[in-house]
Amino acid sequence: MRAFALLFALTLVGCADRPGRGELFLSKDEIAAKDDAICRQYGAKPGEQTYIQCRVAQDQRRDAYLKD
Repeated sequence: MRAFALLFALTLVGCADRPGRGELFLSKDEIAAKDDAICRQYGAKPGEQTYIQCRVAQDQRRDAYLKD
């Protein structure tokens, strides 16, 4: 039983790094904050076209990954 619990925990940790499925346990606000941080790391600023495109790309990435 202990081995199963460890295997289950490691599986969840592995999912946390993946786009989409690791976000299953995040609230909408947490996902929005994560996407905002990603786009800002790329140098995009809120209100700019590149920021808007980045946020759309994050949504599309998430949707595509969850369809698999």
